[in-house]
Amino acid sequence: MSLQEFIKGASDVCYRPPKFRFSVRAAENILSKIEYTRMLQYLGEIEDQTSATSSVPALEVILNKMPTRFKDLHDVLGRIIGTYQESQTTEITQFYRCSIDIYRFLYTIFGSIKRVKATRTLYKVLDDCTKISPVYTNISSGGQGEGLNIPNGDYDLMTVLEQIKVKLDCSVIEEDQPILLFDNQYSYPGFAHLKIGQNRFSKELFTSWGEYTIYGPLISNHRFKNYFMSRYQDHDCKIHGPCISDLPETVDHLFCFRAMLWPDVAESWLTRNKSSIWPPTDVMLNSVSHGILIVPIGSKFGSSEDCSFEWRISFSLQERDLIHSFNYVQLLCLTVLKYFKKDVLKETFLCSYFIKTTLFWLCEELNENMWNPENFVQCIHELQRRLLYWVRYGYCPHYFIAENNLFEGVLTEEMKIILETLLHNIAPLFFQSIHYGNMCSNFKFTHFDHFKELNTPFIEKSKSIFILLKIIRRSLSMCNLTQSSGILYKTLFRLLHNKFSYFTKGVYLLLFCYANQVFTQRLQTEVCKENKKMYLINRQCIAHSLIGTNVDAVAGWLLLASYFYEKGKPLCVLKIIDVILTKSIDDKMLIADGYHEDVMMTYLEQVASTNWNYKLSVLNYMKMHCVDMIYVIPGSP
Repeated sequence: MSLQEFIKGASDVCYRPPKFRFSVRAAENILSKIEYTRMLQYLGEIEDQTSATSSVPALEVILNKMPTRFKDLHDVLGRIIGTYQESQTTEITQFYRCSIDIYRFLYTIFGSIKRVKATRTLYKVLDDCTKISPVYTNISSGGQGEGLNIPNGDYDLMTVLEQIKVKLDCSVIEEDQPILLFDNQYSYPGFAHLKIGQNRFSKELFTSWGEYTIYGPLISNHRFKNYFMSRYQDHDCKIHGPCISDLPETVDHLFCFRAMLWPDVAESWLTRNKSSIWPPTDVMLNSVSHGILIVPIGSKFGSSEDCSFEWRISFSLQERDLIHSFNYVQLLCLTVLKYFKKDVLKETFLCSYFIKTTLFWLCEELNENMWNPENFVQCIHELQRRLLYWVRYGYCPHYFIAENNLFEGVLTEEMKIILETLLHNIAPLFFQSIHYGNMCSNFKFTHFDHFKELNTPFIEKSKSIFILLKIIRRSLSMCNLTQSSGILYKTLFRLLHNKFSYFTKGVYLLLFCYANQVFTQRLQTEVCKENKKMYLINRQCIAHSLIGTNVDAVAGWLLLASYFYEKGKPLCVLKIIDVILTKSIDDKMLIADGYHEDVMMTYLEQVASTNWNYKLSVLNYMKMHCVDMIYVIPGSP
């Protein structure tokens, strides 16, 4: 067996097609004015009046504090200044007494712990169903994978190549699989070299990914990324850091290795004294059992490119466990800081990982009683102060490897001054805009005085499903026939052999029905001249299409009608359309990739107390009360 055969399947697990597009102009000529306006609200093309906010010029203090020589270097300041409310900088401490009210308000905005758990469940099911080969393991990460509700939050997909083993000891090397040797003796803390284990795969490993260095032949992270880039199904993409990203950089796909070991540079995390009981001992032990990930990017130290033969030691699996152990106040703090980064600080070098690292250190240092709703504003203030301190002194210690300065080579003097000014003002302005209603366009919230708590567990879980439907579609639509068949049977196997909660079972059923739609369209691409086999394929198409009609009230049936139309059976098409036209569409919610969330939330609140039966499954909710878009798989007849 060759190296290519060992990783075959892993390079195909690229479930990221181009974004689906809907022609708004075409719809304008067909729909009435009311219908057209309603559709635009659903698609997010126009803003609902209830959520509109005023925008006034603002905060000259940012430019006033900037040294003259830096003013022209950053266009970002001009954009930020144009969006802030005109105001003097407010001390954040005066909002301490309002912590409970602000906490309750943000609780309704970002969703409860039930929504977080529902989101995590959906990603867990998706990762499980798309693992149809022992060659790889899919792991959803990023803000969305962590269950955080952040507008346009990042979604990262990690594909771990399980069939290539990374070992610490070279004394025993098996001949039946590719082996890499982990060596961090000559690397900067947090990085390592990957040597090629000497067996029958050695030559092929070097030919595919190898590079000659002063340390001998090593695996090159550049060649590794280019290898998978050349085999990527979605050609509209680029290499972004260690990942392969689509051009808008909304999704990052990472191919990496797993090493079932614990590096010596991270031993201090296991043994150092902690001021609080976080993280719990069981979480730490479980985290160590996952091993570490080896990610294709090296250290830079101010260079424009990273070192090609170094690989970063990633603790993504441990960080996921730590975030899952957070209480809701800690989760809400992380969400708010990530919201700052996404909404206002997006043009700066400050990335989400620095924010996450800051929160980890504070959770370890502060007493666990600190993290409660009464101290919510104070917790945000502590995070702001710690970030400011680290930026001011240019040192942000890695949470697992304290010797690794995350700011090394990336924090310039110009950026330091900009970040100090922004971080000093942004939290007070945030709470001021919430509490006093002095809204600036960057902070897109409804008015604090008029909010009401309507987020029931029913609404929270329903919103999680609808928000993540596009991820499900992206994950399935580019599957080939073998992959869609594997996902179909994997979901069916799980449903028949596992006992799930009501919600988890509904998610598996949803994936099962979508997989049937994809499988039907892929099956039609099969070319066969034998009449008997064609007859069996047609029977299969009809059966799978009927299962696929359960995902909503209309689209599944229209897909079946298009199948009969393609087969030259107009009477069947007319009968199906006649049934569709008897359904009432006015009281149903349109599901679309670009929906306006406020419109969807209002709809859920209205129907939750009237039409929807709380005992129905997720699938029955959608079949009775939702209208989906029709998504034709690329290449389908």
